[in-house]
Amino acid sequence: MNIKLWAWTIVFILIGGGIMFYGMSYNPLGWFQGFVSFTEPNDEPIPWGLLVIGYIFFGVIGTGVSTYNSLYELFNKNHKGKNPFDKIKLRNEWLAFAVLIPGWIMVFASTYKPAEALYIYLSFRDTSRIAWNGVLYALVGIGIIAEILALIGEKIKEEGKRGYLDRFLAWLSSKTSFEIPGLLKIVVDIDALIVGYAILAELILDANLGSVFGYLSTWVYEFGPFMSILLVVASFYAGIAMISFITPLYSWLRKPSVVSPPSAQPIATHSLGSGNVEPQEDNIMFKILARDGLLATISIGFLVLWWVWLTATNQETFPWAQLLLTGSWSLYFWIGLVLIGIIIPIALYSVAYKKESKGWLFASSIFALLGWFMLITIADVIPQAISWYYSVSPITPPGSTWAYELRSNFNGVSQFTQLPFAISQYDLVWFAGSALFLLGVYTLGVLLLPLEEEEKPKHVWIFK
Repeated sequence: MNIKLWAWTIVFILIGGGIMFYGMSYNPLGWFQGFVSFTEPNDEPIPWGLLVIGYIFFGVIGTGVSTYNSLYELFNKNHKGKNPFDKIKLRNEWLAFAVLIPGWIMVFASTYKPAEALYIYLSFRDTSRIAWNGVLYALVGIGIIAEILALIGEKIKEEGKRGYLDRFLAWLSSKTSFEIPGLLKIVVDIDALIVGYAILAELILDANLGSVFGYLSTWVYEFGPFMSILLVVASFYAGIAMISFITPLYSWLRKPSVVSPPSAQPIATHSLGSGNVEPQEDNIMFKILARDGLLATISIGFLVLWWVWLTATNQETFPWAQLLLTGSWSLYFWIGLVLIGIIIPIALYSVAYKKESKGWLFASSIFALLGWFMLITIADVIPQAISWYYSVSPITPPGSTWAYELRSNFNGVSQFTQLPFAISQYDLVWFAGSALFLLGVYTLGVLLLPLEEEEKPKHVWIFK
């Protein structure tokens, strides 16, 4: 039994769950009745607060982890020795599932009346990108769970013997009306199809999230496809960063304390590796993560440059470019995104690649995750940060209620005003609680499921 992992799991699930419970404690019955939200309604001029930023932040990380891991799995299906993540691929998929959990939580917590929001799906409107977000989140979750089952079934099939998990499944199947091992066999037989489906659903979700922001009324038409591309690339940027954060951390937490007696035959331990991964394979894995993280960060840098160029060279969006480059958001842009999110990760990933170092890789991932948070915050807030002044047109067509035209600069007044952005205390409560909760959920899966090569759960009573 790994005391560190058990302590981590219990502490973070209790703390994260407790914080979220505090966030809804003032009126939980009102939420179930559809009268109030989990959080205080955000009545700021920019209504989309931290929870909307949060569900995109975690959702894109989760899809990125799964897509990145699945692509290596799919293209090395018949050559597993070439897949650097083969021994931890199941663990990576569980990580993707765990990261999606706070995204799902914050989707409902950010809704003004979550219970009433169910009508979006009861009377589904196929022209609503928001409604499609909910459907795609569910489809992605189904795909990841199916991948996890397929990988577990593949492990049972490869072992060719009945272990703890297989005996548990046999016991469970005797208590139910269906044969779980048989279903697992079917899942294993179509695992390539499942992986392909999961990748497709994840990429569509990322693109749809981008389109929600790209087609806001404050953007010109060109930003619709651009924002979809940005979030698809950002899924790799953020997903690789999350794997690069968790894998070294997991390696340090899982270091065994067994020491071989001097006179005895040396015992093969993996104190320098990530779980059951040999140190040599560990270094190769870290090097590939550093290489791919470097490429993803360079791609994000190019897209950010493209974004600024599009904004600054279009007269309709030039005011937003001013906010980014020289206005009130310039510090967040230049320090938070360009320096912390792009320049520093490029430098650190390069060193990690050269030295095959998990320490440098871990440091790189922290800056990349901070950069991803700043990127999605800016992409969320900037399109809404300006409110144009309008006047009733003197040539309003008969029967029309309103017709709008921009005020002219010649009348001596500004055409627009900048709207403030604020984060409520309950937004912070839910974001922090969800982030801590996902860490506990991740290690709970590590403890309950055989997430690594040749690993069986030996210390959990339900598998004995």
